[in-house]
Amino acid sequence: MEQETGARCVLGGAAKERDRIGVWGFGNVSRDVLHSLADERLGKEIVFYARPKQDYPNRAQAWVDDFKANAYHVPRMRGTNSVEDMAGLDVIFIGVGVPRKPGQSRRDLLEKNTEIIAGASEQIRKLYEGCPREDLPVLVYMGNPVTVMTWVGYKVTGFPRANVMGQAGNLDARRICFAVSRELGIPGVGMQGIVFGEHGDSMVATPRFFSAGGVPLDVLAQSLDVDLARIEEIIQEAKKGGTHFVNETGQSASTGPSKAVCDMLRCVISGNSEIQPVVAILGEEYDLLREEDGIDSMSFGVPVRIGSHGVEAIYQLPVGDIREELERSAFIVKDDIRAAGEMLREKGFIS
Repeated sequence: MEQETGARCVLGGAAKERDRIGVWGFGNVSRDVLHSLADERLGKEIVFYARPKQDYPNRAQAWVDDFKANAYHVPRMRGTNSVEDMAGLDVIFIGVGVPRKPGQSRRDLLEKNTEIIAGASEQIRKLYEGCPREDLPVLVYMGNPVTVMTWVGYKVTGFPRANVMGQAGNLDARRICFAVSRELGIPGVGMQGIVFGEHGDSMVATPRFFSAGGVPLDVLAQSLDVDLARIEEIIQEAKKGGTHFVNETGQSASTGPSKAVCDMLRCVISGNSEIQPVVAILGEEYDLLREEDGIDSMSFGVPVRIGSHGVEAIYQLPVGDIREELERSAFIVKDDIRAAGEMLREKGFIS
């Protein structure tokens, strides 16, 4: 039976001021996020944290100084090598984690990044221990496999699920919109879409959840005499955008992901809520969790309303036609979550 549609995990009330932003980690995406935040003039203060390394004790401040010397519009920004400076923030982007290396298995990457992201999340938990719920920051995760790493951050910080999300779906949707728009000869900026599930091979994307200028994609394709099977083919290929980038450049993408992160951060900081596909923490939503799964929550790509309260609503859309694909994607995610949970218990991050 198709589960009831609607919205769950709904948070109401006036927009909350979210002006103090943290960027955690010295990777390429983190630095590109700083560029985007400055370009879009988001926030009143940005704190950039990078852990000290031998011979490079305060990389973050050195980067900030060089950026300030060459930028026209810079908000109040400072770099730090002290975790304590990340206290009292309103929203934090956590950009730590290593990219997948040639010959490295998915489970190898999962094990390595679970430890890295759990370590950062534990530091965040300690920084905000005892804070009232309304004073906790919104956390945005990115390390891969991001679907599971978002759950790792949720379990280790102990933050409410509304305060935790992962970046992936809006990046994937924009890549699909761009690829389809080129095929149809229309402006990509006028396209919107929603994807579901894992950020990876089992991602679920269908023309039914994409539109151009308010026109459903399947209707538009028919009016342009374009075979819908061709659109499906383009969508399936565009889902592999991250892999294609690595194959073409030899490194992970950073500019596109940073723009996608800022699309999320803008909603939180400005208080102007938007519906976007992100990795959210699910309970009963979409009826994907089973008692036999042995877990009480899971992370999954779904459409949500993002605003100053974080994940303000999870929208349950009618998904009967893609239910089988969602279940396949959820099976992979839940298997990874169980593995990550065991690692967290073994290393003492959770009990």
